[in-house]
Amino acid sequence: MMHPDPNIALSKCIVYFNDGNSRTFYSLDKTHKRSKPNQALGIRRLEKMLLQGKLKGTWETAIIYENRINGNELVKYKNGVRVF
Repeated sequence: MMHPDPNIALSKCIVYFNDGNSRTFYSLDKTHKRSKPNQALGIRRLEKMLLQGKLKGTWETAIIYENRINGNELVKYKNGVRVF
């Protein structure tokens, strides 16, 4: 399994947990090493991690942004529900 590289990821997700902590996760935008990056794939994978994966039920707010300085907000979740 490849791990997302913050330097090449197209999206990032900042998660605010129920216990008051926050953490940033980066998207994995490729299907294999030499494939072309696909932002939609990376966002789907982040959403799956939040809604079905190990983080399910542990967070209050999650916001997915473009991974660049002052990147635009792409998707926002509040208590497991998409709000933007």
